Amino acid sequence: MPEKKRKRYPRKEQPHDAVFKVFFGDAKIAKSYLLNYIPDELHKKIDLAVFEKSDTAYVNGRFGLSFSDMVYNTKLIGGGFARILFLFEHKSYLPTQPVFLQLLDYFLQIWEDDIKNGRPLSFIIPIIVYHGKRRWEKKPFSEYFPGLPEVFQRFIPNFDFVLTDLNRIPPQVIKDKVETEYLRNLFLTLKFCRDENLIKENWKEIVTFGSPFHKDDREKILLQTLTVYIVNLFDMTHAKFKELNKALPEAERDWIDAIPEVLGEKWKKKGLREGRAEGRAEGRAEGRAEGRAEGLEAGRMEEKRMLTIKTIQKFPEWTDAEIADFVGASLEFVQQLRAGIIENR
Repeated sequence: MPEKKRKRYPRKEQPHDAVFKVFFGDAKIAKSYLLNYIPDELHKKIDLAVFEKSDTAYVNGRFGLSFSDMVYNTKLIGGGFARILFLFEHKSYLPTQPVFLQLLDYFLQIWEDDIKNGRPLSFIIPIIVYHGKRRWEKKPFSEYFPGLPEVFQRFIPNFDFVLTDLNRIPPQVIKDKVETEYLRNLFLTLKFCRDENLIKENWKEIVTFGSPFHKDDREKILLQTLTVYIVNLFDMTHAKFKELNKALPEAERDWIDAIPEVLGEKWKKKGLREGRAEGRAEGRAEGRAEGRAEGLEAGRMEEKRMLTIKTIQKFPEWTDAEIADFVGASLEFVQQLRAGIIENR
């Protein structure tokens, strides 16, 4: 049997970016990453009691998309004040151009904003989380200038970045880091994102958010983001999804089973086709099925409306198109809800 063709996305629509953005846009998760995945000599010199998302939006870099919710402010422990910015960048593929160019573009935007606002230049620590097919062989910027005499090397920008290559981290190491504010769930998912069998084998650990499971808005958005990402990535059927969930703890299973149809219009369309076929075959059963379908549809629309509102409020800098793509709604639907939120302020 030939292997089933995987759904392909244009680069700008890669689903990995959305799930990374939601998780690392959460300050608790970003801080947890610093405590668990960067060298001790770095984070032990930083006052993580002062850790907040930058309130400046940096957008439309020449080598990448918006990174406004990936920059966090903090300062040094002891000594003089330093505005340290942690810049998080995500890669699901090996860059075709030196990543230093993209990072330099980010640096310039941040420093230009510093100058505009009369601040000292910020000290920036760039971080890249990578989960492509091949290992990332990190090399200094100077190696992109082969044959350059040593006397000229001093004219090349010389800086480093923190690289987390999930290819190099064994799954058990990720699993053992249990107190990571759901980073464990995300990294397992990204590590296995090209192998559906590994996702299935690790399903319970991927979508179990701890005991007890607190169903507040934060957990709902994170868990829904993760499950929607996986379902769409592997084009899962509703039946396969329900079968996987049987092994979950009751709290997660009950809530995941109730996730609205943002998990895929294909499920909705398939259900409608089956309902019509059954209705044609069973006559009066059609009316009952339609009634149930209408009730379920109303419930799903309300769930989608609430999810869209919460997403707009949590990520106000996202465009209407980004939110529409994330929640599985039309652009007009998002625009109307955003207009209503602004009007009611």
